[in-house]
Amino acid sequence: MLLNRAIRIETLLFLFVILSLPVYAGDAHKTLKVGISSFTPFVISSEGKHTGFSVDLWKAISQRLDVEYEFVWSQGVGEKLLNLSRGRTDVAIGGITITEDRETQVDFCYSHFHTGLDILTLSAAKTSLLALLVSFFTKTKLLVIAGFFLLLIIAGHIIWFVERHAPKSEKAFHREYFPGVFEGMYWAIVTASTVGYGDKVPHRWAGRILAGVLIIIALPLFGFFIAQLSSNLTLNSMKSGIYGPEDLRGHRVGVVTGTTSSEYMLTRPSDIYKFGKIDDAFQALLNGAIDAVVYDEPNLLFYAHAVAKGKVRVVGKVFAPQDYGIAVQQGSIWREKINRTLLELIESGEFKQIHTKWFGQESKT
Repeated sequence: MLLNRAIRIETLLFLFVILSLPVYAGDAHKTLKVGISSFTPFVISSEGKHTGFSVDLWKAISQRLDVEYEFVWSQGVGEKLLNLSRGRTDVAIGGITITEDRETQVDFCYSHFHTGLDILTLSAAKTSLLALLVSFFTKTKLLVIAGFFLLLIIAGHIIWFVERHAPKSEKAFHREYFPGVFEGMYWAIVTASTVGYGDKVPHRWAGRILAGVLIIIALPLFGFFIAQLSSNLTLNSMKSGIYGPEDLRGHRVGVVTGTTSSEYMLTRPSDIYKFGKIDDAFQALLNGAIDAVVYDEPNLLFYAHAVAKGKVRVVGKVFAPQDYGIAVQQGSIWREKINRTLLELIESGEFKQIHTKWFGQESKT
């Protein structure tokens, strides 16, 4: 009786194993759906063709695994990971940062790219004439400027009053109030600035004494005026003043929704502007709608050197370090296979060749 029962159990187990084999075999040879989204230079899409570092790396992996695949397009990393967690795709590639929160939704293969966040700003801040004029509207500056021009007006009236009856000559002042006073104010300006064209000169001793007093009093005020103008021009040319994450405070900063840069900047005291695509953030920077873009360094470097070419620059050192990895469904049989293949590519030197193709010899990983 016990023998017969044991035979039946063994038979059922054997049948279960046999029936399960086709399932696993089929899963191992099915066409994989690989989620991608635009992330230059990891995934670059144009006219239905996909290139980039991550695309080349995946092609090398799939070739060694001898598997068929098809790319599934997503609008961003958030949608790409959502499709993966809901079983719509089997693998996700393209500069995906490994985080604790994402690890609860999907599984990650070995990290294959070490990087971090960086900041993109305009190469040279645009100096606005309106901004320059507004910079003069402070109490101290207005008082000095008003005092300077009042002194010139008073000096113009005095020199005309003193010199109006001087002997007539080409360099004399007009005897009528108009245009005599305007000639006096013109003389006061060129005298205070020490330009001294010599087209109008005092002939009487009272006028000459006034010229000396005017130079002594007005010259420091004129120097202050010129210094303030020069200072404002310099400050406006360095308007952004952004050289690292600590300088982002109070600035308009663009980030891409659902990315690690967005999560990082939410903890910072900055005016955050969220964009659906990084290209929209880049355009906003060029248009002056924002002061900086915070995003993954490789993408910013590629845009600065290959796309914008001199219009923008990446500033400061890399911060908020992060690692990129290939994502798979939780519990996927492909995780171990991809990990082994990655190690094979690294040991054979093929990984380095792909990396050099897109980032050069001196780039950091």
